[in-house]
Parts: sequence; structure tokens; C-alpha cells
Amino acid sequence: MKLMSNVAKFGLAMTFGMVSGAFAQDFCTNAKHSGQSVKISSNQTGKIGDIGYELWDENGHGGSATFYSDGSMDCTITGAKDYLCRAGLSLGSNKTYKELGGDMIAEFKLVKSGASNVGYSYIGIYGWMEQVSGAPSNLVEYYVIDNTLANDMPGSWIGNERKGTITVDGGTYTVYRNTRTGPAIKTSGNVQFYQYFSVRDKPRDCGTINISEHMRQWEKMGMTMGKLYEAKVLGEAGNVNGQVNGGHMDFPHAKVYIADGEVKPSSSASTPTSSASTPKSSAGAAVSGKIDACKDQMGHEGKESRTQGQNNSSVTGNVGSSPYHYEIWYQGGNNSMTYYDNGTYKASWSNTGDFLARVGFKYDEKQTYEQVGPIDAYFNWKKQGSAGGYNYIGIYGWTVDPLVEYYIVDDWFSKPGANLLGQRKGEFTVDGDTYEIWQNTRVNKPSIKGDQTFPQFFSVRKSARSCGHIDITAHFKKWEELGMKMGKMYEAKVLVEAGGGTGSFDVTYFKMTDKKHPLPQPEPESSASAPKSSASAPASSSASVHHRSSSATEALHMTTRMQFKSGDFQVFDMQGRYLGNMKVEAGSSVNDVLKANFKNSGIYMVKQGNYMQRFSVK
Repeated sequence: MKLMSNVAKFGLAMTFGMVSGAFAQDFCTNAKHSGQSVKISSNQTGKIGDIGYELWDENGHGGSATFYSDGSMDCTITGAKDYLCRAGLSLGSNKTYKELGGDMIAEFKLVKSGASNVGYSYIGIYGWMEQVSGAPSNLVEYYVIDNTLANDMPGSWIGNERKGTITVDGGTYTVYRNTRTGPAIKTSGNVQFYQYFSVRDKPRDCGTINISEHMRQWEKMGMTMGKLYEAKVLGEAGNVNGQVNGGHMDFPHAKVYIADGEVKPSSSASTPTSSASTPKSSAGAAVSGKIDACKDQMGHEGKESRTQGQNNSSVTGNVGSSPYHYEIWYQGGNNSMTYYDNGTYKASWSNTGDFLARVGFKYDEKQTYEQVGPIDAYFNWKKQGSAGGYNYIGIYGWTVDPLVEYYIVDDWFSKPGANLLGQRKGEFTVDGDTYEIWQNTRVNKPSIKGDQTFPQFFSVRKSARSCGHIDITAHFKKWEELGMKMGKMYEAKVLVEAGGGTGSFDVTYFKMTDKKHPLPQPEPESSASAPKSSASAPASSSASVHHRSSSATEALHMTTRMQFKSGDFQVFDMQGRYLGNMKVEAGSSVNDVLKANFKNSGIYMVKQGNYMQRFSVK
């Protein structure tokens, strides 16, 4: 690890929406409206500060909306045929998405309620394109749909031509093109035009959307782009057989901005992490900068071993010569587990009362998660069949002193409910989604130490996924913040648990890391690169941050006059996006802490108080 020492001056340009929000804390938990506001109750287009907004209803009087100068908005439907409330970038139909100088990125937090008689609804990103070659009227109306006010996400009825699926922004989207005749921008009456849709497979109420990446994927599918009229965060609801009687879509955080250059696509989610978590890369890729478990290929490699286990008793052992360990446990049924030397595995069950199969790290019960970690998992799995009345897929393990059984639930056959999870303790956001945190008590039940009474800790992801990265340590930290005490580590493993049914589970990509088993680091930078200081030297300088009141950009000028002190730091990527917090103890190197927390090479902006410095981590 090396420190960039020649940082006498550095500028970072940030466009629309980044000015006031670049150094905001996690918007999924701390979002609130701010700035000037304007409330309107009829069809109207306008601007407040740099934010373009529009309220539109086909009847012209379908509700109201309050727009804020920070980009957020509060949308209320009181009776509408087709209600649209949106805020973001008004672009003027002068440039294509490729000509903007960077990717269009949107951030949103949604709180919805009060839906009544909603026939269809689209919540996410919305806009129009003009001068679209080959499109009727040379017009395209486009959507990236991440949520809905209706009962279900839009289905195949949304478009008359299904183009395929794409994986971006931490989820799978189905892409449609539709031909529609109806109202359009800059026209009176109805005209014909194309509609482009990306529809997320499962809704989410907070996240980051790379609008430009969706457009790149649309182009690959033969969907022509044009000049952008707008790109806005949207809340839309309507009913073709009447009117929407009521509904509320509050966006306490909504921003659309142009990133500094192209943001590399990723199949992992890109929601900023909470301060309790280990920070992730800005584009949402695995923290190593090398692993993308949703795209990288692994498969089952090495020696194949199979076990049917033993009823009501654990069968466990090492996985070949790897650092991993397996365990199978069940009560009743016909079950088995097949594992491979690289950590991938398969499991199947039939008519079981309770079945668990898992692979990962086995510890000696002598160290806490802080001593063995940080612990991370990278995975891709498939599931089939059924799993009875309860089921959990994700991370599983135990601690001792105190005895705790814990779950990080990322997927399921049927989502576990409060009847299984106990008392809701809170929620937090990490790895691209919000997790609800629960605590339950098991009385005189089987455990790794015989029948005991013990707590169960749960983090349950709001939207299921089948691949990605799990920051295990982040969950442990958050639990302890909520008073859920962890003990000495017994294990941390990727798990499938089924409470019945007949089904199968196949982990086709598997990797776990901790302090003893880190990801490989890149070769040291060559001597031809910029001068560096000693890798072990503490940070020796910082930079004051000067904010300019520009409507489009904000420059961060840095000087090397001040010295960082030990304590808490905020970390940002080179586009100014907040990645997380880290703590530096006295005598420690900022670089060492960056490397331990982030694990990926790259350049970071580290801020303490009013001072900031750029660090290059190798």
C-alpha cells in the first residue's frame, strides 16, 4: 500500500445534484426533504434551483406535489386518471446520453402509502427522447421501473415486444418496447410513439440507478436512442377503467446527476452503504475490484464428495485442501449434500422436518468477529422446488459466550415473516439493499452445545437475490449497535435451510475471505509511477475543502498544510459518492485502515472535519 504524496492541488467536478449531496450520509436511512420548496396542484412544469420538475394528470387536476430544491419531492394523488410526479434533470433535447460527458446516475428513497384503486403504477426513472430515428413521431417515452404503487410489479402487458433481460443496479430487469398512441411532450392531442421499459424483477424502495447503463443495454437490443429531453425520478399511477382514488409517494431523497466519466456496469447493487458497513466500490462491484460473482464463472471444480448426513446429528468436516468447512444437519427425510474442493456445493432434501447444509469458515471459538475479520462472502446460487413452512438462504453461523445462532437472509423460497423472526430491532442498508433486523429466542432447542435456550439474530434483505457480495462483518457491527451481543466465532457459512418440502440448492460461485484468507492483492506499482511515501508512514497531510456556489459544479481544492488526527473519517470515491466511515486509531496509517476496510485497490477521498486528502491504495 502506498500514499500519494504530491497532492498539492486537486480538483473534482461534480454535476447536478452532487453539489449539496456528495458528502451526505446514507440516504436510505437518513433522508429528509431540505431546501426551498414549491407546492402545485395542477398540471405544471418548472424549475426550483437546478431541479426541473413536472406534475401532470390526464384530467389536469389529479392531486398535488411539493418539490424541493435538493431534488426531493412529495407526491399526493386525490383522484387521477394518469398521475405523474417527477423531478431531476431537464436536458433540453440537445444531447444523447453518450454526449453528456459521463453516466446519468439517479438516487432515490421512497416511502409509499394509501394506494386506492391503482390499476398500474411505475416508480423509478422517467423521461422522453426526441429525434429518435425510426420511432413513430421520432419520440420515445422511457422508464426504469424499480417499484410500484399497485399490487404487483408491471408484467408482460407493459409492452408488445419483450427484448430480453439485463442485470444491472443489483437486480435483474426485463426489457420491453411498446408502441403507444397517446399524449406526448410538445404535442396537442394524441400521437404515436415508442415506449422503452426496464422493469426490475423485485421492487425496492431505495437505491441507485445507472440510467446510462440501461440505455447502453437497450441499444444492444436494437432500441435506438435520441436526444434527451429529460431524466427524472418518477412516481406514476393510473387506472384505465376509472381513476386512482388516492395514493402517496414521498421521495425524501431524489437526485439525478452526471457522473465524472462512465461508471462501469455491475450486477451488484449500488446503493451507498450505511456507516456501520464496510464500504463498497462506487459502481457496486465486489470490494476486491476483481470479483463479480454474478458474472464471473467458477462452477464445480476439484474432487466431488457426497454425504447423506445423519438424522438429528451433524456430519461435518474439511472441504478438500481448501480453507472451507462443511456441515449437514437435519431432522427426518431423504437428504444429501455434495461439495467440491473450491467450496461450491449442492444440496437436496425431501420430506424433511428441518434441513441445513452449509460451507464456509469454521473457527476455534476463541476469537471475536473483529479479531478474525473482516469477513466477506461472494456467491451465486440457484434453487428449485419447495422448502416447507420456513426457509433461509444466505449466511449462517453460531457464536459462543454468549451462545447465538445467526442468519443473514438474502434469498428464500417463501420470505420469512415476523412469526418466525421474533422482535423487530431496526434496519440498515448495506450491499445494495435494506435489511430488517430481528431477534428471537429459542427455548430448550438443539444447538451446537446440545439443547439450550439461546437468541437468534436475523438480518433479512427486503428484496431477494441469488448472487453478489455479503459484508458479513457489517451485520455483526450493526447488531451490536442495537444491543445484540455477539460472542466468540464458531463459524460463518453460506447456508440453505428448509423446513419441509422437496427441493434443491446449487452454489455455482463461492468465495469467502477473512483476515487469514484475504483476496489476492495486485502487484506493487512500478517505479515509473508518481512518487509515493513509505507504506508504513502515517498520513502526513490533508486538504481544506472550499465549496463554490455553482449551479452545476463544485470544486474541491486540496492543499497539504494540515495533518489528519486519529478518529473517525468519511470516505468517498472519485465521483464524490459517499462510501462509508472508518476509524483510525492513534499511530495507525490511514492507508492501512483503508486497505483493511475496503480491500480493493484504487484512489479514495478521505475527509475529516473540513479537511480532505486523496489516497491511492494498492
